[in-house]
Amino acid sequence: MKIDVLILQLALLLLPGLIWARLDARYVAKSKPSDVEFFLGAFLFGLTSYVVTYLIYLALGWDFTIVNLADAATHSVVTPAVIKEILAATGVGFVFAILWIYSASYKLLWNFLRIVKATKRYGDEDVWDFTFNSTEAVVEYVHFRDFERTLVYAGWVSTFSETDKLRELVLRDVQVFDFEGTLQYETPLLYLARKPEDIHIEFPYRDGAPTPDKGEDT
Repeated sequence: MKIDVLILQLALLLLPGLIWARLDARYVAKSKPSDVEFFLGAFLFGLTSYVVTYLIYLALGWDFTIVNLADAATHSVVTPAVIKEILAATGVGFVFAILWIYSASYKLLWNFLRIVKATKRYGDEDVWDFTFNSTEAVVEYVHFRDFERTLVYAGWVSTFSETDKLRELVLRDVQVFDFEGTLQYETPLLYLARKPEDIHIEFPYRDGAPTPDKGEDT
C-alpha cells in the first residue's frame, strides 16, 4: 500500500514534466525516445516548470511549499496547497511546451547560432523537414515528378510527414500533367507517398506566381 501511495504521489508531482515530455516526444523528437530518455526529459521539464512556478510565486509574494520526497513513502505529502502548485506548474509547463515546440519548428536557436556564425548547420533534421517547414512561398508550390507513371503532380503543399519507410505529401489545388505538359485532370486534394529514394520534387515558383509544367525538368 505504501508503495502505491508513493507511486501515486510521484506521478502527481511529475505531471507537469510528463505532459511537456509527451508533447516533446510527439511534436519535436525525430524518433521515439527510449523510456530512460523520456523520463529523464520529464524530470528536467518538470524541474523547469517548478522553478519557473516558484519564481512566479516569489514575485507575487505567495508561499511555495517545498515537498520533502523522503516522507512520500510513509505519509501524504500532496496537500491541498501542493495540489494548487502542481496545477500551476502544469499550466506553466504547458505554456513552455508550446514555446518549446514553436522554437523547434522555426529553428530559433539554430537561426540565432547561424546569425552569430557559431554554426552553419540548420538543425538536426534532414533537408525534407527543413524545406517543408519553411514559410517561404518558393517551397509551398511544387511539381512532384513521377517518372514511373510519366506524370507531374502540380500543387500547393498542404501537409507533409516522414516515416522510416515513406515520405508523404498532401497537395491541394492539384493539376496533373503528363510529361508533354498536357493536363490530365484536376483535384482539390491529392495524397502522395513514396520511398525516400524515389522522390523527385521541383519548385517552379518564380516572380510571385507558380509556373505551369511544360514537360521539362527545372
